Amino acid sequence: MQHLSLRILQTLHQEHLAMLALLERLEGLLQRHRSGAPPPAGDDEARVVLTDLVAVMEDEAAHHFTFEENHLFPRFAELADPGIPMMLKDEHEAIRPLAARIGEVAREALSNGFTDASWEEFHNLGGELVEREVFHVQKEEMGFLPALDQMLDAAEDDALTMAYAQSKGST
Repeated sequence: MQHLSLRILQTLHQEHLAMLALLERLEGLLQRHRSGAPPPAGDDEARVVLTDLVAVMEDEAAHHFTFEENHLFPRFAELADPGIPMMLKDEHEAIRPLAARIGEVAREALSNGFTDASWEEFHNLGGELVEREVFHVQKEEMGFLPALDQMLDAAEDDALTMAYAQSKGST
């Protein structure tokens, strides 16, 4: 990926990298503990993945997606192509309920462990989440963020960076 010059886009890029790293860890957990064979109670590695997954999924839906939709998608649609932000927003809408549900199942597992049924659901949700999020992040990294880097100026970058920081501090 080319170098991003704007701070707001660098911030989103760093969040994308963190998301991909978490998804890789989630995928590893799913592969180590196949469907029908949940991690044993007290599995520290599973606990860390679940804890991180809960926090990141809440942040992704509450801040990252919402910020893009409210601040970046309209600007991109105005300056370039409204179809791209519409497609990305549709992907957000598909990921949001998935992120919410996997967060609920993970939170319950952190409190009470997995049952065979809850692990089966988590396993299915996790596989779908990895697939959808990786594909989504790749689109944003390859096209959306680099294009915005050419469209926005330093004043907009300052305002957007401040707005994003405020949105993350408000919840």
